Amino acid sequence: MKRFIAGLLLIVGCGCSLVAQTEAGQWINTLREHIRITGYAQGGFDYYDKSESKDQFKIARIILMANAQINDQMSAFAMYDLKSAALHEMWYNYKACEGLQIKLGQFKTPFTIENPLSPTVLETAFPNSLVVGNMILGADALMMPGAAGRDIGVTLYGTWAKGLISYDLALMNGAGRNKADNNSQKDLVATLRVKPSSWLLLSGSIMKGTGNVAVRRDASGNLVSDVGSLRGLKANGNYRRDRYSAGFQLKTDPFNLRSEYLYGKDGHVSSKGAYATATVNHLLMPHLDLIGSFDWLDKRGTKQNRWVTGLQYWFYPQCRVQLNYARQHFNGNYSENCILVQLQVKF
Repeated sequence: MKRFIAGLLLIVGCGCSLVAQTEAGQWINTLREHIRITGYAQGGFDYYDKSESKDQFKIARIILMANAQINDQMSAFAMYDLKSAALHEMWYNYKACEGLQIKLGQFKTPFTIENPLSPTVLETAFPNSLVVGNMILGADALMMPGAAGRDIGVTLYGTWAKGLISYDLALMNGAGRNKADNNSQKDLVATLRVKPSSWLLLSGSIMKGTGNVAVRRDASGNLVSDVGSLRGLKANGNYRRDRYSAGFQLKTDPFNLRSEYLYGKDGHVSSKGAYATATVNHLLMPHLDLIGSFDWLDKRGTKQNRWVTGLQYWFYPQCRVQLNYARQHFNGNYSENCILVQLQVKF
């Protein structure tokens, strides 16, 4: 919370610079025009017939955001999660033109279509697909644990040809959210998106980086990490950590579809996976959507897949209730049924 308050004070300070020369009676209105406080909360009930805890009410996240438009070219942003007591984002942005902007600070790694998306627009009550969750969000111990898809660094980005082409070119620490860099290397992330029509988006991403884990030698003298043996691991705990993705998104009325394939290497060990998520909007009545999703993950030889179906009802703009049924399969050993109910309120 202290980080968010510090970030908010910095943003307010930037806002105050806007009004230093205004009359005293106008400063509140000026700040109101340039600083927006928004937020959202998600919570509900989960049931799993195999995992522990099998059933529970939960609060997924409570987010506060502050956005300051300093002038036509400069802006600042801070995001804090009250539930996890963690700073999610704090960055500054400079816009030279639509085709060239620069963002500096802590923000979502610009990799894949899904990772930059807010949980408030993701279709299912699961936080993310299996493959994105493991390869970029930190569900896997070899990919920035607890990062929530975020890192510290700088990115150049922009849009060309009236939205036909957009890009991100980022240099990141590679250690994740709220963490100091844990090696002397940086991660290079590049994403290119092409939008040939209003309803079709094509995307490709690449990440070339170096991970770091604690290492030790086993009884045979081989180097192993805290997450097991990993071919290509060096004595200092560094290993190659590369990711590639390709995907597309269709948006029509009433049908939407998003799908991506990811491939990654940790050391000399590879992983791969894909997902496809579709919605049929305004099913039978306004604001009611039918959701269907399938994703699979082969993580260093361990296989998992998940089928999801459900409904979501938007009872107010950006506010919804979701009901999902999912069936998960784990490496051919056992299957699990899940029921998730989630309420989202955004302001």
